[in-house]
Amino acid sequence: MAAPAPGPALVLLSPAQIPDPDDARWHDWLTAEEISFSHGFHRAHEHLAARKAAKAAVASLLGLPPDPRLCRALEVLRAPGAGPVLRLGGAAERLLRGEGLPHPRVSLTHARGHAAALVWLPIRKAAAR
Repeated sequence: MAAPAPGPALVLLSPAQIPDPDDARWHDWLTAEEISFSHGFHRAHEHLAARKAAKAAVASLLGLPPDPRLCRALEVLRAPGAGPVLRLGGAAERLLRGEGLPHPRVSLTHARGHAAALVWLPIRKAAAR
């Protein structure tokens, strides 16, 4: 029997934890594509922060440190008309594959300078008997 999947992880960032959109620290946490995408919005700092929160939530969910190397190996993408999806690499991808866990899902939100991300592992449906 496989080990139970960990519960969901939620990360909330307050305005005091969110740098200005042009702060160089974003390059420690986000990919160039994520930064470019977020700068296409009026409140870019909230979009940037939601992606950073998602990476911290993935780290929490998987019991990994949210260091810059892990953050750059993860990417939060969104196609027009679709919700955000995670692209995993590095330690996160190896851990999921090694444990036989499903690909995590992500939900992002932001408002009034705050940003949050919820990350969870979907429940696999039992095979028909």
